[in-house]
Amino acid sequence: MRLLRFFISRTFWVQLGLAVVLAVVGFVALNLFLRAFTRHSERIAVPSVVGVHMNEAELALEAAGLHPVVMDSLYSAKGQAGSVVEQDPAAGVEVKGTRNVYLTVYRSTPPSERLEVEEGMDAGVARILLDVKGFPFRERYEPSTELSGLVMRIEDSKGQSKLPDDRLQKGQPLVLVIGQASSRQVVLPELVGLTRREGIRALKQLGLAVGFSRWSFQPSSGQDSSEAVISSQVPVYTPGRQVNAGMAIDLTFEQPANAPEVQ
Repeated sequence: MRLLRFFISRTFWVQLGLAVVLAVVGFVALNLFLRAFTRHSERIAVPSVVGVHMNEAELALEAAGLHPVVMDSLYSAKGQAGSVVEQDPAAGVEVKGTRNVYLTVYRSTPPSERLEVEEGMDAGVARILLDVKGFPFRERYEPSTELSGLVMRIEDSKGQSKLPDDRLQKGQPLVLVIGQASSRQVVLPELVGLTRREGIRALKQLGLAVGFSRWSFQPSSGQDSSEAVISSQVPVYTPGRQVNAGMAIDLTFEQPANAPEVQ
C-alpha cells in the first residue's frame, strides 16, 4: 500500500522527471563530445608539403588540423637536407581531422657503406658495385701483367688505398685503379739492401708491382714492416736486365741488422 502511494505521489513524479532530464542531457553531451573528438563529419584536404623544409611542413600540417609524423629519411647529393621528399596521404586527399600525415625527408649526412671492392675483382663488376653503392669514381690504368683488366686497388682522393671492409660515406669520390697489359720494357732495379719502404717506392716509380712477400721474421708493428730489409728478389737483378712494365716482383724481407732482439 505504501509503495502504491509512493508511485502516485508528487515526489515520485518529480524525481522521475529529473532523472529523464539528466539522461537526455547526458546523452546529448556525450554525443557532442564524441563528434568533437572523432570529427566524423569533418574532412580536410591534405596540403602539399613536398619540397618544403620539414619545420615549415610540420607547421602547415598542424595548422590544417593534421598530425605530421617523420617516418623515414634518405640521402641524395642533389637533395636539400631537411626538405620533404614524400608525403602520405598525398596532397589534395581528403581525410578526417587529426589524421597522421607520414613524411620522408632528405637527411643531412650520407650513410656509410662497405666498399667491398678488392684486388683481382673484374673491373666491370667493380664499376657496377661502386655505382650501386653511390660512390663517384674515376679510373686510372697502371701496367700489370697479372691483373690486366682487373682491379689493382681503390684509392681515396688523397691517394690512400682502401680495403674491402672499409666503410665510407656515400658520395665520397674514389679512384678505381685497373691493371693494363703493357709491352713497354723497363730496367729491373736492384732492390736487395733497400728497406721495404724504399723498395716499394722504387718499383712504383718504374711501373712495377710487389708480388709475393716472404718474411724471415714476424713484424710486430707497421714501422717494423716498413723498415724490414730486402734480402732477395725474383726475378734476380742482373745489370741491364729489362722486364715488362707491370710485372710483379717477389721479395724476401729480413730484420734490420740494428733492430733490437725480441725477448
